[in-house]
Amino acid sequence: MGPLKKSKERSLLIGLVWTLCLGVIILRLLWVQTINSDEWIAEARENWVKEEKLRPHRGKIYDRTKEEQLAWEVDAYKFGAATEEVKNPKKTAQILAPLLQIDENVLLEKLTQEKKWVELKHGTKVKYPESVYKKITDLRKKGTLTGIYSLPTSQRKYNGVQAAHVLGYLNMDDKAIGGVESKYDKWLRGKEGYIKYVQSKDGVMLSDQPQEDRPPEHGKDLVLTLDSQIQRQVERKLDEAIKNYEATGGTAIVADPKTGEVLAMASRPTFDPHRYASTLTKENRGNKAVESQFEPGSTFKIVTLAAAIEEGIFNPNATFQSGSIRVGDQTIRDWYPGGWGTITYGEGVELSSNVAFVKLGQQLGAERLIHYIDKFGFGDITAKFGRKTGIDLPAEGNGYFFNRPPYPAELATTAFGQGISVTPIQQVAAVSAIANGGVWCQPHVMKEVWDSEQKKRIKTFKPTKHRIISQKTAKQVRERLRDVVKSGTAQEAEVPGFRVAGKTGTAQKPDPNGRGYLKDKYVVSFIGFAPYDHPDIVVYVAIDEPSSAYGNVSGGTVAAPVARDILKNALQIRQIQPNKQIVDLLK
Repeated sequence: MGPLKKSKERSLLIGLVWTLCLGVIILRLLWVQTINSDEWIAEARENWVKEEKLRPHRGKIYDRTKEEQLAWEVDAYKFGAATEEVKNPKKTAQILAPLLQIDENVLLEKLTQEKKWVELKHGTKVKYPESVYKKITDLRKKGTLTGIYSLPTSQRKYNGVQAAHVLGYLNMDDKAIGGVESKYDKWLRGKEGYIKYVQSKDGVMLSDQPQEDRPPEHGKDLVLTLDSQIQRQVERKLDEAIKNYEATGGTAIVADPKTGEVLAMASRPTFDPHRYASTLTKENRGNKAVESQFEPGSTFKIVTLAAAIEEGIFNPNATFQSGSIRVGDQTIRDWYPGGWGTITYGEGVELSSNVAFVKLGQQLGAERLIHYIDKFGFGDITAKFGRKTGIDLPAEGNGYFFNRPPYPAELATTAFGQGISVTPIQQVAAVSAIANGGVWCQPHVMKEVWDSEQKKRIKTFKPTKHRIISQKTAKQVRERLRDVVKSGTAQEAEVPGFRVAGKTGTAQKPDPNGRGYLKDKYVVSFIGFAPYDHPDIVVYVAIDEPSSAYGNVSGGTVAAPVARDILKNALQIRQIQPNKQIVDLLK
């Protein structure tokens, strides 16, 4: 074979190889551009199409005046590190530790991770105010810090511990926990938006207009029924009482009986929503006003009294022998040793005689007494649990009952508030019905929902209402409760210039480890309203385990004075004028 022929064959072979390679490339291009195009386009889009979520602003929470904010958002910042850009991790950790309030060793561990990006957070240390942002930014500009970047966000703010249990809080992941924040989270949080755009290699938008976008729908604002002025006064007076009597806790509620609006609600001990991780404990986690369930004691006698008057059984001038009464195999005694001898039922109400109410309960009979307890919103005592008021706060308790028809002795003690457990808010709703002319009104804390962008009200809370006793009966009960304050066990609740009506309660605490009650452990309380003839506000105060070292601890000596101060302040704030005749008599 000659040289020429070999050269031609070599050229032909090379040509065939190139033709084959070119054919493979063409086939591959056809495959990529047609059959497998979706996969490659999707991968490319990940590189040059950017999608970002747009966070909505959380709605504000106002008090009833819509002038004072109870919860709102402020600008805040998160911080992260591009670890490859951090020149000196140890020095960086030393500088950041006091600014971020994170342990230096924890920061050093984060900065030396193999990840390209790490968030500089630890525990609840996630968001920081603008003051921290400025300090870190200044250090970065000076070259002291490298690879540290800020991410703008927002942070929820509150007025310290004010109404903490009513409001709830947001945790480090911006999840609503407890209170109004949780109950109305769907209104408050709004809806996320998003933006899609084509970006350059450096992440810069290549067009003035995004490919696709949806603006965030900002959260709605809530106007609560709370009055900030009354709330502050209530918390101050409650704190003073707990401190003065070395009590373990307490709760207080102020409500408008005509509407069911809660004007103030406080529980102690409390927590700081800004520092929930370090201040929340087992003892202060719950809202006592709606969650705690305990024997009401003598404040429950109001229900028995109202039932007896409604049924025409109560005769204030009829007499009975006070001191003690035998029911089944039990002897029930008055709180005052030996009683007061033969007294009238009217006096029995003023003196809070247990015997008087046992007798009234017996005259009513089991069926009617059970019926009226249910009508007043507590539920059927033959069931295991009571009935919630439906207040718009989470974790409401419902009370504990007998889970069967009560025995005669149990029915007798129920008539004066012993042997069953109810919640403070149930009692407030029940007594508000007396103050409201016999109409029971659902308690609530939300007043209105507002769209701040459009500056218009979009929802108003409308509570359920229904009559449970006649106006005539309600008026007579108010008069009897007025006597309790005027000349009975609740005289310390009287407010000069106003006619206060109410009832005290001193309930023993059941022994959680067995039958019977704990020695010298009481929940002392007062519930009442003013002015008694045209009530504007209802007040409930309960102090848990006041120390007996201060002498006689009872609803009349401990809770009634607190209620008096709360009533006085609240009536002034609501601009309720004192009775001129009473003022003249006091001169």
